[in-house]
Amino acid sequence: MKNIWLLIFLVMNSTYAMADDAPDCKDPQDQNTMTACARIDFEKADAELNDIWPKLKTDAEASDKGSDRHDYADALLASQRAWIAFRDAECAWQGFEAHGGSLEPMLVAGCGARLTRDRIKQLQTGASE
Repeated sequence: MKNIWLLIFLVMNSTYAMADDAPDCKDPQDQNTMTACARIDFEKADAELNDIWPKLKTDAEASDKGSDRHDYADALLASQRAWIAFRDAECAWQGFEAHGGSLEPMLVAGCGARLTRDRIKQLQTGASE
């Protein structure tokens, strides 16, 4: 599964590797630009998730301190690992709607961004309760 993501992102990155300007994501006019914008959106969502993860992990570890059990931090980590596997598989599946076509990487990246933003909301809601 990781190889699929790597291949998709290498192909998408090569589209703009030689471009002088960043893509116009406010009004993309062609498939390459739409795909690049979807990739950028996914990267932003993933960065947001990576920004909140250390605090969530620290909070979970703090909840376990003073206890002989470490279930909260372990459960959070197991949940996140399972979610990543789900996200990658779900988005690969959603990309099959356009399997082999130029639309597939855009579908996969868009799915990744959506699911990652949903996960951020889940984690923030769970952390605040």
